[in-house]
Amino acid sequence: MILQGIRHSAPSLNAMTVLFGGDACPLGLSLQFLEAPRGRGRRCATWQSGRWSFDGNGFYSPQALSALLPFQAPWTRMLTAQVGRWTALANNGIHGGDGTAPGPAVSRALGVRCVVATHAPRQQSAQTQLEVIGPGGEPPLMYIRSISATATDGRWEWHESGEPLPFEETERYGTRIKRNRFDRAMLLTYLIALGIPVDDDAYGTATLHQEHVSWSSREVSLDEERRVFGL
Repeated sequence: MILQGIRHSAPSLNAMTVLFGGDACPLGLSLQFLEAPRGRGRRCATWQSGRWSFDGNGFYSPQALSALLPFQAPWTRMLTAQVGRWTALANNGIHGGDGTAPGPAVSRALGVRCVVATHAPRQQSAQTQLEVIGPGGEPPLMYIRSISATATDGRWEWHESGEPLPFEETERYGTRIKRNRFDRAMLLTYLIALGIPVDDDAYGTATLHQEHVSWSSREVSLDEERRVFGL
C-alpha cells in the first residue's frame, strides 16, 4: 500500500503543520518524538517483531495519517517518520492518539530523549501538553519537564513539573486565565526550540506499522471522533 503524500505552504506558524489540531484534526493530536535515527527508533519501538508488520511509504499528511483509521482502544497501528534528527511516532489511539506509549519506554531503553507533544481542541475538554523525558530526568519515569493546560468539562487546570527549559516563556505561566498560559502556537515554538521541525515538509517518508493481536479493540470512526471534537 502506498500512502500518498502532499505538500503544504506555511504562511504562519499555526499553518505549518496538519498535526496538533491542524487540517488533519482529529488525527495527529498527540505525537511522540525520539531523539534517534528512524531505523534505530523504529526497531526498538517494535521490539515485539513477531507481532508487527510494516507497510507503505508517504509523507505525513492528512492522506498518510488516514492510514491509521479507525481509531482504536487499545491501539494497534502506528506511523513512524524521520523529522530532522528525531523519529516521529503517531498511533491510532482514540481522541487523536495515545501519548503514553511506546515513546517513553523506548527512550529509556535507548537512553535518548523523548518528547511527547499534544494539542487537543474540544468542545468540553481541551489539552495542550509538552513532556520531555530522558537521561537526567527524575526516576523512575525519567521526566525532565512537563507542562500542560487542560480542561475537563470546561474547567481549566494548569500543571508543571521539573525545571523550566531555557527557551520557555515562563512569564506567560502567571497569566490569570489558565487556558492562555500554554497554547498551540507556544507548543510549536517549543518544539522548534528542541530541534523538532514543525513544517510538514521536514518529515521524511512515513511507514505504517500494524500490530497483530489476539484481542479485539473498540473501534471509533473518523466521523464519530469529529463529532466529539465539534468538527
